[in-house]
Amino acid sequence: MQDLQKTKRNLPRSKLPSTPPPSICSSPLPTEMLRKDLKSEENLVHLSILNIDPTSPDALTVYKGTNKFVNVDFNSLDINFNLQTWVVILDFFGIGSGDQASHTASPSRVEAASHQATEIDIKVKSLSVCFNRAEMDLFKATVLNYTSKIILKDGNFEIEGQLGNFCIKDLTNYGILYRDRFLCRGEQILNFKIFKYGAEDEELVRDFDISVDLKMAAITYVHTQRFFSLLMDFFTQFQQLQETMNSFRVSSQRRNHSVGFKPPEHGTGRGSRIKLDVEASSPLLVLPMSSSSTHVLMVDLGFLEIHNGFKFAGDEGTISASKLSTLKSGELGGRRSRAQSGSRSSQRSRSSARSMDRASRRSARSAGRGMSSDEDFNIPPLKIVPSHKCLLDVMNISLRAMDLSGAERLSAFTSEEERQLSDVEVGSCLLRKQVKPLLKDKCELKLQIERNLDKGFSHNVPDLSIKGLLSKVHAVVDVEQYKL
Repeated sequence: MQDLQKTKRNLPRSKLPSTPPPSICSSPLPTEMLRKDLKSEENLVHLSILNIDPTSPDALTVYKGTNKFVNVDFNSLDINFNLQTWVVILDFFGIGSGDQASHTASPSRVEAASHQATEIDIKVKSLSVCFNRAEMDLFKATVLNYTSKIILKDGNFEIEGQLGNFCIKDLTNYGILYRDRFLCRGEQILNFKIFKYGAEDEELVRDFDISVDLKMAAITYVHTQRFFSLLMDFFTQFQQLQETMNSFRVSSQRRNHSVGFKPPEHGTGRGSRIKLDVEASSPLLVLPMSSSSTHVLMVDLGFLEIHNGFKFAGDEGTISASKLSTLKSGELGGRRSRAQSGSRSSQRSRSSARSMDRASRRSARSAGRGMSSDEDFNIPPLKIVPSHKCLLDVMNISLRAMDLSGAERLSAFTSEEERQLSDVEVGSCLLRKQVKPLLKDKCELKLQIERNLDKGFSHNVPDLSIKGLLSKVHAVVDVEQYKL
């Protein structure tokens, strides 16, 4: 009997109750309930963090020197974006606040941060952001099946990932006909890879500061000037509100630690060298006559390629040249227009002889009276400072197999019998091409765009220069097509 009682004590815990009558327990154990809740699809986010001891023997062999692994898995999230509210929220978490404390960090803290390596995996099943104002909703952006991997190592930033789908909808009263403004024609819209160096490179030893590699699938963009202005005004106002918060914080910190106020310097440095490698297949641009018109112009951009490099002004292959070194000494005071120089050339020719006679008489008088010249006062001659060669971002854009055609908007509820093979579905509507094409053959366009990266402190070359080359275009346009 005693041996039987000992064996009962050593038995593992059972799901059956210890009191009669014996029956199966309907409620699971607490540990099983916890696992079930974590696996539930109704949870907003799953977060897991793994810290690696740097002294571990597997730190370099297995984990490749990474100290922390973070895995973030979002389910579905809907956000209402109001300007004033989100500026305060982002400022509270220090996002986009431009805090000056990060620039004054101690060297030991910076060195410790540079030796840490973190890898972050992010997955988002669905994310919808509705941008609104106090009186109305403006537009809505939706992201589907987003995955990315972020690596923070040696002070550098690297992100690589892909985006399943992305769309923008116009929610204003003007977006009744063209509700979908940006959408993807496929299951996967984007593969991207971005790398950014943390340390500065004032001597231009590296090839770039930021590298951006984008591979885009077939996308459609419906453009009207009203909606484009709405987007620009919204984000411009958001940026202005952030700058207001930043200036208020900076002024309050200076009142506490110093006397007087000095606004922060802006636009005095060199722009970042962003290396671009962009490819997009069959992007479609839709241009309605207006938000209330059913007549549109369809621009098939064919295949889009964007590549760039960095050169100095005046180098081979650039269209911008440094003009200050070519100026003559007489032109340092400023150039005159052709009209002014032409009108005054006759006056200078008529008075040249008289001025020479006066100069000779004055020199004779000064020699007789013993007057001093410029050399007696040790006035140095005027020296022409060599001009600064600006750093340029030379961007080459190539558009192959471009086509242009007119179309008419139809309802998306058009029956299958009435649809045609050439119809293009754009969200909530159909676009039917006209029978008469605008172009007999597809064309090609090449653009070279140069940005002055030193425009913050030097304007020896223009801030922006553009040169284009268009292939032969044969267009046949009737009256209706000309109205587009």
